[in-house]
Amino acid sequence: MNLTEYVSRLGARLAHLPTHTKVLLAFATSVLLVELAFRRFGPRSKAYARWTKGVEAVGAVWTAVLLSIVYLVSVGPVSVFMKLTRKDLLDRAAGSDPTFWKAHEPNPLGALAAARHQF
Repeated sequence: MNLTEYVSRLGARLAHLPTHTKVLLAFATSVLLVELAFRRFGPRSKAYARWTKGVEAVGAVWTAVLLSIVYLVSVGPVSVFMKLTRKDLLDRAAGSDPTFWKAHEPNPLGALAAARHQF
């Protein structure tokens, strides 16, 4: 396959994409080209500083949105499942003991070896 065939196949693939995908692809390409132009021609300009602050603000918002979605999708169902099965993995039940303190078994390697190999 030569370069001409590759470019024509790529163009045909892009032509069959839905309009919203074409718009998002054009926007992403534009942002990439603006970033590359700023880095090449004006890395210390005020415009590039403003551009960077704007992109960082958008990134902060999207980070919060994506992390919230990941949290709700991963932690939420596990929490509901654990509540339905009435399991407490942290063993927070007080029981008949007057304190929440749980005695631990000493390390068979000794205190010094346990301090050196904590993880």
